Amino acid sequence: MQLSGACHLINLAIRTLLLINFLAVSMACNTAIANEDQRLFKAAFIYNFAKFTRWPETPADDIKTEIRLCTLGEDQLVNDLTRLKGKVIKNKSLSVKPFESPNECDMLYIAFSKNKTYLHTLNAISGKPILTISEIKNFALSGGIIELNHDKGQTRITANLNAAYNNKLELSSRLLMLANVIHEKAAE
Repeated sequence: MQLSGACHLINLAIRTLLLINFLAVSMACNTAIANEDQRLFKAAFIYNFAKFTRWPETPADDIKTEIRLCTLGEDQLVNDLTRLKGKVIKNKSLSVKPFESPNECDMLYIAFSKNKTYLHTLNAISGKPILTISEIKNFALSGGIIELNHDKGQTRITANLNAAYNNKLELSSRLLMLANVIHEKAAE
């Protein structure tokens, strides 16, 4: 019993240190950077979400050469995401393009300009292995997978595990440690 308790304390200490480290870096970045740099910081978050997401395996995985990030709508972050084009994630090149078809996306960033119509998009891609990301308020509560929100000058992450599960995606525990995790049902 003592060993189990010690392991629990060590695990808790490691998680706490990781969170403190992440928050310290996040605070330093957020207080020292302008709006453009803050958007680039968010773009880096989105890039890293791909690193910490597992998509279902398919026969085409052996020949697949890219991870496809689609964007829907317009905002400043959409422009910043295009800077990620060509970056390598899991030995695959990241492509960035406007959303046309769910079959062409592994990730989908929905811009704030779609805040009135995004539920239709979430319904259309429900059950498909697409990681959905947005800054729209209550995006995760509405069935989106990852919501970026702002609190006291900090970028915060909300992750909807039911929506991820519905889209056959597995989010890494490393990502979930930094997120506010919710278990809301995906949009119907």
